[in-house]
Amino acid sequence: MPRCLNFAVALCALAFAAGGGIAAQEPGSEAWNAKRAMLFSQVCMAAAPDFADIDDRAKAAGMARQNGVWVAEPEIVINLIEHDGFCDCIMSVSAPDQGAMIDKVFGQLMTDFGTEFTGVPDGFASVAPFQRDGVEVVSILEPRSYEDGKWLSARTAVFGNCPIREAGK
Repeated sequence: MPRCLNFAVALCALAFAAGGGIAAQEPGSEAWNAKRAMLFSQVCMAAAPDFADIDDRAKAAGMARQNGVWVAEPEIVINLIEHDGFCDCIMSVSAPDQGAMIDKVFGQLMTDFGTEFTGVPDGFASVAPFQRDGVEVVSILEPRSYEDGKWLSARTAVFGNCPIREAGK
C-alpha cells in the first residue's frame, strides 16, 4: 500500500475517532507518545524479522483490521509493504513533537530489544540496527510534515519478502 494511502487511512481513523467519542490522550503528550512507541515495539519490531505473526500481535495490541491495514485510535496505522527486495512494517502516527516521539520510540526499542542493538551507542536514534534471530532488522524513524500537521513514519526494514497473508487479513 503506498505511503499516501497509509496517510489517507490514518486521516479516516482520526475522523472516526473524533466523531465516535473515543477517549484520546492529549496529542504529543508523554502518554500519547508512549502508547505509539509501545505499539511500534510490540507489533513491528516484535514481529520481525519474518513478520509471520504480525496479525496476531496487532490484534493482541488492541488494533483493528480496516481496509487491509491495522488501525488504532485515533490515527495509528500499521501495514506491511514489500519493495525493492525489502519487507517493511510501517507505522504512521501523528507526532506534534517529532523529536520527542523519535526519542520515545527509540527508548522503547532499547528497553524491549536493547540486547539486540548493534548500532553505535551514541549513534542516531532515527536509524538503528538490531539483530533479531540472526537477521538484521533496521528501525527507521522519519519525521513527515503534511498540511494537517506533523507525523512520524516509523518502520522496521528487513531484507526479503513479506509473508503471504490470506485475502482479507
